Amino acid sequence: MRMQVQLVIEDPSGARTSVDIAAIERRADELIGLSLEEAKAMTGALQRKMVEAQAREFLVQSSTCSQCQSQLRRNGTHRICYRTPFGRLELDSPRFYRCRCQTTDRTSFSPLAIWLCTHTSPELQYLEAQFAALLPYGVSARMLGAVLPLERATSITAWKRHVGSIGARLDREAHEHIATSPALNEFGLPKRNPLQAVGIDGGYVKASDAPSRQEGWFEVLVGKSLPRAGTGRVFAFVHRLEAKPTDRMERFLAEQGAFPAQPTTFLSDGGDTVRQAQGEFRQFGEPILDWFHVAMRMTQLSQSIKGLPANSPDEEDDHNHIEEYLRTLRRAKAYLWHGRAHRALHTIEDLTWDIGTDADRAQEVQTKLEEFMNYVTANLAAIPNYADRHRHGEPIATGFVESAVNQVVSKRFVKRQQMRWTPTGAHQLLQVRTRVLNAQLRADFERWYPRLRSACDQFRLAA
Repeated sequence: MRMQVQLVIEDPSGARTSVDIAAIERRADELIGLSLEEAKAMTGALQRKMVEAQAREFLVQSSTCSQCQSQLRRNGTHRICYRTPFGRLELDSPRFYRCRCQTTDRTSFSPLAIWLCTHTSPELQYLEAQFAALLPYGVSARMLGAVLPLERATSITAWKRHVGSIGARLDREAHEHIATSPALNEFGLPKRNPLQAVGIDGGYVKASDAPSRQEGWFEVLVGKSLPRAGTGRVFAFVHRLEAKPTDRMERFLAEQGAFPAQPTTFLSDGGDTVRQAQGEFRQFGEPILDWFHVAMRMTQLSQSIKGLPANSPDEEDDHNHIEEYLRTLRRAKAYLWHGRAHRALHTIEDLTWDIGTDADRAQEVQTKLEEFMNYVTANLAAIPNYADRHRHGEPIATGFVESAVNQVVSKRFVKRQQMRWTPTGAHQLLQVRTRVLNAQLRADFERWYPRLRSACDQFRLAA
């Protein structure tokens, strides 16, 4: 059996031209249907013929002046390389002098260069960004090359450059204001905030200029929203490169329907960097210290107190002293749970006097208690009444954002990766990765390149 695949092109006048794409001979006892290599060859040939036909039609339209309809004079021809998901194309690109009715300068232009806009198709750029956000560049290139007739459509270096430019563009857009207003209820007031909270945490990425494998890391801030319905979205950026974090947060909230008139809760573990970020976002809502980290530190303190050495020959007396220390610590924890941070600090300070510094172990416990007091003091403004929030179903812990750090940063930048990153390179790739994880990248490309959306709308299969 012999099968032939043809492309039929119909011009505006109705005239049809057929172009042979492939001829396949197959017996019934051979491979069923198309092989992957045959499909790749066919789509590559189909892409080449379609682009060439479109380019010829556009050149015919562009070779005459749009004002006086006179034929434009040519100024030579050169070749344009155009990379697509279905192969690398070489197109003849003539140059034309501009018509004298439009300008007196002897300037020329390339219609195909204007038509194509870039040397890489938006569809290929989208695939590059989509795969590079999830997998290393080398793995992405091998996977795409296995299923698409790329034919060395792009090098790894060019791939990185394309993804970096996409990330830079997304980064610029992250600071642009969305001109929308919050939805109003029947009383003309803003509706309830659709977000319960936004969690903020930090992750670390290996720096390209690190002196050794154990040194040279820089911090990445990662955040995730906790909506009242549906799934949350993530954001990430290199904190030291971010000049206007408030603009980024305003857009992040607005994309999910939350506005400054609807205060948002910002949860963090109280570290230096995330505490600074909470302060920067204070205009959008209330900062809250994560209760889990407070409770975890209190548990560590209780374990340290249990390991205090004996101070007297009476074992039972030492046991009673330790039990008293633990009761004092639990009392301080209860004060924190009910939002009475100052009372908790006074209680822990009394505990430090009771423990004393007679032994080396006691000095270690003293140091840990002082560190905890400094931690609580630094986050005084972010300690609420946890009991009240818990009773009303409001979030008090950042468990939902802990996994986001692993999802956004660790899986792509750290785990099983030997690559080192510059802050700018990591920042740009983070913008792409978060848009991919949020399922927003395709919409971004359709907004930048309306042809992508129109092509999907116009496509239909033959009956």
